[in-house]
Amino acid sequence: MNAYTRHCAARPLGGAATPPPLSGPDPVERSERRDAPDRLGHFTADQLGRLCEVAGIGARQRATHQRVLSELLGPAAALPLTDPPPSPSFVSDDHTPVEFSLTFPAGGAPVLRVLVDPGFAARSLPDNARTAWAAVGRLATQWGIDLGELTRLSDLFLPPEPHGPLTLWCALDLRPAGPTGVKLYLNPGARGVGRAMETVTEAMTRLGHARAFEPVRRHVAARSPERAGFMFFALDVGPWAEPRVKVYVVHHGATAADAADAARPVPGARPERVAELCRLIGGDGPFDRLPLVSCYSFTGADTHHPTGHGLHVPVRAYVRDDRVARERAVRFLRRYGVSSTPLDRALDALTVRPLTAGVGLISYLSLVQAGRQAPRITTYFCPEAYRVLPPRQDTAPPSPAPAPAIERGSTAPRSTPQGSTAPRTTD
Repeated sequence: MNAYTRHCAARPLGGAATPPPLSGPDPVERSERRDAPDRLGHFTADQLGRLCEVAGIGARQRATHQRVLSELLGPAAALPLTDPPPSPSFVSDDHTPVEFSLTFPAGGAPVLRVLVDPGFAARSLPDNARTAWAAVGRLATQWGIDLGELTRLSDLFLPPEPHGPLTLWCALDLRPAGPTGVKLYLNPGARGVGRAMETVTEAMTRLGHARAFEPVRRHVAARSPERAGFMFFALDVGPWAEPRVKVYVVHHGATAADAADAARPVPGARPERVAELCRLIGGDGPFDRLPLVSCYSFTGADTHHPTGHGLHVPVRAYVRDDRVARERAVRFLRRYGVSSTPLDRALDALTVRPLTAGVGLISYLSLVQAGRQAPRITTYFCPEAYRVLPPRQDTAPPSPAPAPAIERGSTAPRSTPQGSTAPRTTD
């Protein structure tokens, strides 16, 4: 969801029919990588395979996950990376239609997730929607997943002439044991940006979450359209123990205090934790380069309130380069007793370029709070298949205590965990 945040920053509420090109400084050339793969599918599948090793996923499962990624990409998997992207994909800043993330659960291996835009090769939004629906349908048939909820909402989120900048994205939660979790991401502005509130409210009513959604609706209504709007509507489908419906809200020009206030509709969420994450990355704000994003989750466990809140901070907009982004991430992980070693291994799995050579490899840091569960931290990564964005020259973020670092290319981790054990998991 990297470039989509940039789009939302430029146009409150999103939903333009034609997505604009990326703004900002010219990107630097894509660095040489392991085996120099030249096809989108090979490139991202290789990254996924190495990330699976970081997450403790065995060789047979890795091969399966790589195959599923290629199938979701469809015709786009064969596209040469020497050609420009066939259409804008707002999954990543360089328009790579894939995003990776790692979540850190208590006492276990990190959980790996991959997000895909299945309609990336399509030339129009209606074709994008049809291609994505077909890809998700094939996956659901193979895995025996019921898409009844998606079908019930298709008139709201997949109309014949959808507004942009996205239609249907698919994410996979990948773990060493147990079934793969599937998540679907939809555009609240699909019927027009002015109908986003109506669309989300109707969807929550159909799914039985109208009462629980009301505190969020009031929060957004009090700030929309100038300072808040909807970004995604998401569904957990398949064999989840407790499937969620999620609503993503963009906070334009918010401060750390505003972000903390956005967590208050969720019982058990501690707003001071939200403010702490904001201040670590960008001080008190306002966060006006790229907006902060709240994710509210809803389950059958509570019919009066959201059951979880996650804050997503676009760290890439508030640091000079990925070395600084890594330092921010390490500091936050250690705050919650989480080892930074998996993060460093993930960075090595994704690229061989120096972290000082670009910004955006680490795109987001997020903190999720849900009920009595331990807080969960997630780091999000851009594959940089098409290009590497140059370091920023216009930022002077807070100065936390530096995390130990070593030169790229070494087999040792860039940081040495100090008595870490751990909490976390993704959104």
